[in-house]
Amino acid sequence: MEYEMKVKELDEGTNYPLDVLAGMTGLGFDTIRRLEREGKFSFNNSGDGQPTVNGKAFLDWAKSVGNKIEVEKTDYTH
Repeated sequence: MEYEMKVKELDEGTNYPLDVLAGMTGLGFDTIRRLEREGKFSFNNSGDGQPTVNGKAFLDWAKSVGNKIEVEKTDYTH
């Protein structure tokens, strides 16, 4: 399933912790980690040792794919 990432609020000058990036883009942690392993962008370490993603690097990659990514479809039923 193709998903259009939310990138309007991202800033090129900010390094985003994974939980913040996930919340702002709608991507899951596993998807962000997979993209990093595939070399789409790299993780940096923040002062507290948590991985972060540079906003400019993420936005450059997102723009290169038209802000769209193929994700697994998940059906939530209750």
